[in-house]
Amino acid sequence: SQRKRCNCKNSKCLKLYCECFASGKYCDACNCAGCKNNVEHAHERQSAIEQTLERNPNAFRPKIINQTTNGTLDGAGAGDGATTEARHNRGCHCKRSGCLKKYCECFQA
Repeated sequence: SQRKRCNCKNSKCLKLYCECFASGKYCDACNCAGCKNNVEHAHERQSAIEQTLERNPNAFRPKIINQTTNGTLDGAGAGDGATTEARHNRGCHCKRSGCLKKYCECFQA
């Protein structure tokens, strides 16, 4: 699967707006400058993760999760009428754009 690569300049890839850091992965073949989101700087990275989680316990949870719903009420028949739908952990804040811009997680789902 093709994953996004970051282009961080000043954050050293230790902030949530770095795609790699926010997804819990190390930077690999990215275009970032002064990167500290790698194995060589594991102590600094872990410290940044702990500080981020202290401020926001849900920081590294995915914004959108795929939830499987079964056609049966008791959930016994997993293969019978099971559907997968995307559900938001955190909602978007779109007002005027109506979720039609690329930056909205609803649009990307």
